[in-house]
Amino acid sequence: MDYRTKITSTRHKPSVISERDVVDETESDRGRIVQSAAIRRLQQKTQVYPLESNAAVRSRLTHSLEVQQTGRFIARTILKSLARRQELESIGLEELDVAFTNLVEMSCLIHDVGNPPFGHFGEAAMSGWMAKHGHACFQKACLQLASEHHSLTQDQTPLLYHERLLPDLCCFEGNAQGLRILHTLQGLNLTYSQLAALIKYTRAAWQTTADAGFEYRQLKPGFYYSEEKFVEEIWQHLGMTSGHRHPLVYIMEAADDIAYCIADIEDAVDKGILPLKQLQQLLQDEWDAQCQMHAVNKDHAIRSYLPNIVTKALSDNASEHTFITRLRTRLVRDLVDYAASRYCVHHQRIYDGALDEPLIDGGSKQHLALLTLKWVARKNVFIQPEVSTPELRGYAALTGLMEIYRPLLELTRDDFQLIIAREPTEHFIAQRLYQRLPGKYKEAYHQAVATAEGTEAELLALEWYYRCRLLIDYFGGMTDNFVLLEYQTLSAI
Repeated sequence: MDYRTKITSTRHKPSVISERDVVDETESDRGRIVQSAAIRRLQQKTQVYPLESNAAVRSRLTHSLEVQQTGRFIARTILKSLARRQELESIGLEELDVAFTNLVEMSCLIHDVGNPPFGHFGEAAMSGWMAKHGHACFQKACLQLASEHHSLTQDQTPLLYHERLLPDLCCFEGNAQGLRILHTLQGLNLTYSQLAALIKYTRAAWQTTADAGFEYRQLKPGFYYSEEKFVEEIWQHLGMTSGHRHPLVYIMEAADDIAYCIADIEDAVDKGILPLKQLQQLLQDEWDAQCQMHAVNKDHAIRSYLPNIVTKALSDNASEHTFITRLRTRLVRDLVDYAASRYCVHHQRIYDGALDEPLIDGGSKQHLALLTLKWVARKNVFIQPEVSTPELRGYAALTGLMEIYRPLLELTRDDFQLIIAREPTEHFIAQRLYQRLPGKYKEAYHQAVATAEGTEAELLALEWYYRCRLLIDYFGGMTDNFVLLEYQTLSAI
């Protein structure tokens, strides 16, 4: 175990500044991330309450800042524990403790940059539209042109398209989009270590099921076909086995779990959705259900854990603010200590990226408390009209926008190139739609198409794939308000 192989200063493109050590390079990563447009957009993206006007209620940005702080807390707790055991030197962390913490903090800050507008509803809108209409668009765009060139017929569509490209496009995933934004679209050129600490799931989007033994690590897609070779480059440089995680991912994931479960309850209380008395009963009922589900009813130490915390938080006629502060303080401390302890207990497997479960797991009282908070929020907060109604509006608007931009996906490659070149064309609607797309996304399309390799049939399919990515990048990068504004503008509502 040597963290010097997992925490390095190497980037995809060499840094123009020489003689910087690893800590300096992680500080450079911090600057690139904090100043990026991807981070700024998070302030107008949904955490739980879409289109929320109350600035005190969390957005994706404020949530990410809280995850950053919790991640720092866990990282420092782990380092202190390893120092007490006098292990830092033997595992190569003695002079990398600052870099270790920096990488964790920044992976926490950027963990949601790929989330689309309206969160999971946005993911469902884009995935659903592509699953329903993608193949028809491909047939119209590629098969007609290909048959004219005698290179592709209906029965000769390349396996690349069927096995990888179309399944990939039908699965929008915020984690995979985050990597694409940071590396391909924004070109931040972060260190391999920083990006590896972001890759929460280790299967490609075209792979529809997890490999045996990787059920948790491959629960969701972690990267698209468009970034697959780059991910392999990261793994190779850091000496990671394919399909395994970077060790710092476990810390980022735990910090996210801790932050959002408590925050969702707090926002619900602040907005008056869950009065304290009702919340106390809901927590008790869900806690009882979780204890029964995990067969811990006879263990008094576990059974009394969360109820005792809630009772103490409510003591002395506590106000809503005091209750939440007490609840959050106690739970964050306990959950951070538990996550750090599990990291150290399973250190070798985590270092290898082989632990196929999260840090906060195992049916412990801390794990059950986390599950209780999560399910109280899901059952009683997310179904509220002030949450679900804007989500449904967002779903309709995103689906409508994809339909409006559909002509760009139905053009043949030759016709699309005419639009790019601003040549005279009868496709004037598609021409005007293309002009609305951001320059950075267009650059990513041109670069991908220029470097694509394969047979003529595969090149046709790849060009169409990257054209789809061009639009998905645009929609996925929108803020909640901009989705509604753009849809209203183009549909003349």
